[in-house]
Amino acid sequence: MALASTELTPSTYFLIGNNVTTITFQCQSSTPVVVGIATTTTGGNAITTTTPGLVYNRFEGEMKKTVTELSHDAGAAYVYAKALTGTSKIVYEGA
Repeated sequence: MALASTELTPSTYFLIGNNVTTITFQCQSSTPVVVGIATTTTGGNAITTTTPGLVYNRFEGEMKKTVTELSHDAGAAYVYAKALTGTSKIVYEGA
């Protein structure tokens, strides 16, 4: 897989891992990113803007980390990211 990057805002989560078992990403901005994990993209278990997540500061991230390790949910497969405040940039392993 190739690396991809995107600019994030705090108003909405952006899908960086679609039905994945492992994830690689890194915060590339001085504004922290929030990474949220979900078991589905729709319905009651889907992610919302108020869903809590893990905060990563500049140059922090994960490399080939299993999604279940990040969420402690055996059914986790969807990884999202948003800016904590302002705008942030995230680099992630994309398709």
